[in-house]
Amino acid sequence: MSLQAMIEEYLDLIAVLLMAAAALLLFFGVEHVSTPAVCQAVRLVLENPGSELRIFGKFRAEYVSDGVYLSCGLFLPRDRILSIEKTQGHLIIGSTADKKIYIR
Repeated sequence: MSLQAMIEEYLDLIAVLLMAAAALLLFFGVEHVSTPAVCQAVRLVLENPGSELRIFGKFRAEYVSDGVYLSCGLFLPRDRILSIEKTQGHLIIGSTADKKIYIR
């Protein structure tokens, strides 16, 4: 096997590994995508206590000691959350009269 053939084999191997890495990055990166409608709905129901919106969307919630970060960048303090039951699909986002949010 000549040196040129070996170099081509290594370049082919590197190309395949880069493609696999890019595919994995896209696969795991899509998991954290959130629908902008979710944060817009949360803001709207917090501004209008006692309201409820039904949307189709997806978000990720990261629980920390003092509240919850939604994947769209919105932070909800722990005392403003009634419940978060679903994170994707058909969501019912609402707030109670005392401005506690629920997502079902």
